[in-house]
Amino acid sequence: MNAPDMLTFDQPSHTYRFMGAVVPGVTSLLRPLSSFAGIAPAVLEAKAKLGRDVHAACEYDDQDDLDEDFLEPDVAGYLKGWRAFRRDTHCTVLAVEKRVFEPMLQYAGTLDRLLLIEGVRWLVDLKTCFTTPVTAGPQTAAYLRALGDTSITRRAALRLRLDGTYRFDPLEGVDDWSAFMACLTLHRFKESHAS
Repeated sequence: MNAPDMLTFDQPSHTYRFMGAVVPGVTSLLRPLSSFAGIAPAVLEAKAKLGRDVHAACEYDDQDDLDEDFLEPDVAGYLKGWRAFRRDTHCTVLAVEKRVFEPMLQYAGTLDRLLLIEGVRWLVDLKTCFTTPVTAGPQTAAYLRALGDTSITRRAALRLRLDGTYRFDPLEGVDDWSAFMACLTLHRFKESHAS
């Protein structure tokens, strides 16, 4: 059961609400799996902005609504990688930036793409990092569970690169769902013990 009309998302605060109540987002739940120690906050913010800009450019491109005159040069390279992937795989885009909610476990998220590739339905997360982060498997497993669509059978991370190339990494970790559940459990534990 997915009720997108009851799920809202506030972009500036990155807050999901279901029927008005705040629910944790997949990305924030997975923070314990990431280590950004030693990386300057300005570098992290610049990388986050780049990721948002690349996602937006790919989304507008998928909707045939992209004005390339306003693309920054670094974003254009990643977009070229997305276009190359679509061309090379002849994929059909089934959904773009789809918000999902898991009613039993009470979490939400926004998956990047649902794609049809050679007759197989994939949940694909777009990345702008050099390597596939450890969070990609648990992240896509959480989205897949919240999506609740058993016709989607595969998960992957698509690493888009500045030079216009890409790498498609299928995600098949048997512990991906368990890792996400561990993060969700830790979140609930901390929430229940907050003073």
